[in-house]
Amino acid sequence: MFYEKQPKQQQEDYKEMLSIIGSLSNLFADSSTPMLYYRAHENAFCKYFEADNLGREDCSADASKDRIGIGLKTWTGRDDQKVAEFGRLRPAYEHLTGMDLVKEIAKYRNERIRVTKKMHGLTDMCYHVVKRKENEMQIYECSFDYIDIDNIVLDEKRGNANNTYFSDGKHVYHFSMSKNTLFMIFDDMKLMDSFGVNILEDPFTVLKNMKDHVKSGVSVNMNKPRLCLRLYAVNRDGTKYVPEKSGLNQWNASGRVRDPNEIYIPYLTEDRNRSIDFFPNRDESFTLLLPDGTEMSAKVCQRAFTKVSPEKYELLTSEEKEREDARAKVGKSIMSNPNKALGKWLLRDIFELPEKTLVTYDMLRIFGVDSVMFTKLEEKKYRIDFCVLGTYEKMYHLDDVEQVEE
Repeated sequence: MFYEKQPKQQQEDYKEMLSIIGSLSNLFADSSTPMLYYRAHENAFCKYFEADNLGREDCSADASKDRIGIGLKTWTGRDDQKVAEFGRLRPAYEHLTGMDLVKEIAKYRNERIRVTKKMHGLTDMCYHVVKRKENEMQIYECSFDYIDIDNIVLDEKRGNANNTYFSDGKHVYHFSMSKNTLFMIFDDMKLMDSFGVNILEDPFTVLKNMKDHVKSGVSVNMNKPRLCLRLYAVNRDGTKYVPEKSGLNQWNASGRVRDPNEIYIPYLTEDRNRSIDFFPNRDESFTLLLPDGTEMSAKVCQRAFTKVSPEKYELLTSEEKEREDARAKVGKSIMSNPNKALGKWLLRDIFELPEKTLVTYDMLRIFGVDSVMFTKLEEKKYRIDFCVLGTYEKMYHLDDVEQVEE
């Protein structure tokens, strides 16, 4: 497991911060059971154990360290907890029942775990749980496994038309059709640690006494520039698809013979207009930091505006030439250098697709990703992360015909 292998001082600092957060519970509720907002839990875990925070990415892990992916959870009460949601895949399984249904859901669950491990270079996974009881927090850990599809057995004594229970010999699960949600019963957890939480009767007074520290603090904007780009196109009716001869299927384009790993990420007009100087000019190389920590050379390619012929260019005014020179620096795609590097990593290493397999939006639904987020770390250095289905529309306040209640 993860926790017991961490330095003792990091464990103590982590517990102390959780205790402090829990002590402020009366800010939100009148209860002897401490509160712990899941984002606060993620941030504290990553800070004190020096782990990478994956909580805002679309993947099965919330944190990673030393090639271990950690699913972070906190709850009170029952150990029957949500582990995955599949609302956008509902049309593919809503007609199924019984064994056919749970095997399909298990397949989706396993694909998301597999993509997460490949994407972030993980070799192992575990759950790290903080259970909250009266004036106490308990730290548990347990295995984070693929569902063993070949050993699935239905539990017909439990559940109903909406909930289907099953076991794979390692864990007990149930799938709620109405919520499009897979639950797991955490009945094999190992207690790693526990500590008391003193809930302050009047946390407001404590916070008020911090006013001098707050006033003297320097406000710093820690947010780095970000830009979300789609891996798909949209029909007039709003439905999504992956073009067969461009983008992730650029290798299939007409004309010259292309490498089967040749792809690009579309950089459309509306996205360029969101942040004019986000990327360097066309054909200027920059460094791309992948989710697993490796670096790749990339650049903006494919001229966005039609080139004016030399004869017409000479007839332009100086102002028109200046505008034309600026337009020549604008590209409409993000490619790796060499071009096949990005496709090999994404199509072969992450998605594990055979060469010359057309990528479809149905595949992206199963993988659980349909867009990427670029974060500008410094000049000519960017991080790329995969995003949950619907992130692009949510980030830019656009209509999404596939949006579902989960």
